[in-house]
Amino acid sequence: MLIQAIAELFKFKCIGSLIVLTCWPAVDRIKLARELFKHDLIVSFSCGPKSLEGSHKSQVQGVLYISSSVDQLHKVKPKYFSNWYKWVIVGESVPDSVKTVRYDADILLLKPSIIETVKQNAVDLTLNEVTYYIDDVYVHPRDGIYLHLWGRWNLHNGLQILHETERIIRRQNLKKYPLKIATPLGSYSLDSYNGTFLEYLMDMSIRERDSGVRSGYSSSALIIEMLNATEIIVPTMLWSTEVNNSSMMLELKYGSSELGGGVLRMMPERFAKLDYVIPIWPFHVGFTYLAERESSSNMFLEPFTPTVWWCCLCLLLILALAQRVTAKTPMEKEGAYVATLATYLQQDASAVPEGISGRWTFLVLSVSAMLIHAYYTSAIVSALVSAGRSGPDSLRSLGDSKYSIASEDYDYMRYLMFDVETNREDLEYLKKKKLTSKFYQDIHKGVRLIQEGQMAYHTEYNQLYPHLKTFTDDQLCKLQYVDTIPEILAWVTTTKHGQWTDVFRIAGAWLHETGLAKRLMSRLRIKPPPCRASLLAERVNIDDITPVLILTLTGVAVSILLLGIEISFEKWMSRKTTASSSVVLIDSTKDFLD
Repeated sequence: MLIQAIAELFKFKCIGSLIVLTCWPAVDRIKLARELFKHDLIVSFSCGPKSLEGSHKSQVQGVLYISSSVDQLHKVKPKYFSNWYKWVIVGESVPDSVKTVRYDADILLLKPSIIETVKQNAVDLTLNEVTYYIDDVYVHPRDGIYLHLWGRWNLHNGLQILHETERIIRRQNLKKYPLKIATPLGSYSLDSYNGTFLEYLMDMSIRERDSGVRSGYSSSALIIEMLNATEIIVPTMLWSTEVNNSSMMLELKYGSSELGGGVLRMMPERFAKLDYVIPIWPFHVGFTYLAERESSSNMFLEPFTPTVWWCCLCLLLILALAQRVTAKTPMEKEGAYVATLATYLQQDASAVPEGISGRWTFLVLSVSAMLIHAYYTSAIVSALVSAGRSGPDSLRSLGDSKYSIASEDYDYMRYLMFDVETNREDLEYLKKKKLTSKFYQDIHKGVRLIQEGQMAYHTEYNQLYPHLKTFTDDQLCKLQYVDTIPEILAWVTTTKHGQWTDVFRIAGAWLHETGLAKRLMSRLRIKPPPCRASLLAERVNIDDITPVLILTLTGVAVSILLLGIEISFEKWMSRKTTASSSVVLIDSTKDFLD
């Protein structure tokens, strides 16, 4: 019956395989393996902890320890008492070596059988039944070990889980145990802020400063509060790099602190160092600059496609011919083409035909010209409203542009982007073309440089938005962005395979379920200042109308040339007429005299 109780316990834990820690003789091991195999359990035996080292990391491992005179558990490393290893200890009490294992240890104590007298169904027949009581072993790192009744097993009722809910709740109460939050200092200093670092992090009047640190610290503090632990803040100089001992990354990597106060992105090189607890902050970093609207030298041709332009020309020719054909008087016929063209250009045309057919043709011409003009003008306005910017839209094009670059000074910007060689070709191209010795600038100076229109400034966008209040409406509408880190959720992190990872994740899920995480982000996240002129059409600049000016001046020059030709022609005709008149007069005089 003991074997059956053990088998049901491990099946409840959904283990992949079972390791039995015992130094029994081979005959006894074979007998035990046969009995467990009858219950579909795959069993291996070990006289020491070596078998644990070769266990599969991707599945839950069951471990059975039967108490004996020789304590084998003191040789087992603490990491093998994590939540991935389901322990069942058979004995009267827990060995002393278990009192110092990890907090997330999943250990059950299966006590020896107790003979109980029970009534079978509703019949008055009573019988003796063997019952095994199962205790949950709760190990607190400060207060030691506690045993709590978890369930029982007997042949009649099988495995009965009595206090699983209490077991879960018990592990979410750390009883004011101190937990450290490694928090980067960011831009905090006593010179720039009159108060302690903790006061700086909790000051919502300057929520735009170090928003990635504020969100990470606030989330970690809420997790610790939910777990009824005591918060200890550990300031660090660096955030996500390891070039200095005072680094949040190193604090978490070596387990000196339990939680990170600055959010971190998921990156392959970090998976072996950290565990990710809760996604919390939309991290978004890049360059910001002022861009002018792209001038269009053929803006007056863009509203219509070439096909539409050819259709308009065909309509013009057809209506001009119709106007000519339906004209009655010589004056109407002479002015038919000019009247058609003037009407198409929405100008005054006084040559209205006298006949009914001519007037009907003129009416069709006017309606057609009105509709085409309406389409054309609305298309130009729409093009100006949705006018694109002529500035760069990628890191490579930024490197080829007129803009110089500068950046706010954070260690992740220095040691993950600009001060080291990366595998990003576009970023390396930009650095080669634009990086200078004055690259790192304070955010206040960076905003002034953006406003001057010749600088692209690099920072987290959420930290930049409040500083844009001094920009005019026109400048706000001209702001353009080039990302170095596209928007991605950054996480609160903890030590890799740490003893607190599971309870931290439970508390983190609770933050999302209750809406506290969303409320925290809504307090810290800042919206970009609105572009109030976004619904207005762009002003037309001189580059847009250059072709029109050239055509107009060319037309004026041609007009003057034609005027000169007309004057010369008139003078020539006048002289020719005068000469002809003189010859006729002389001939007439001679005839008269004769």
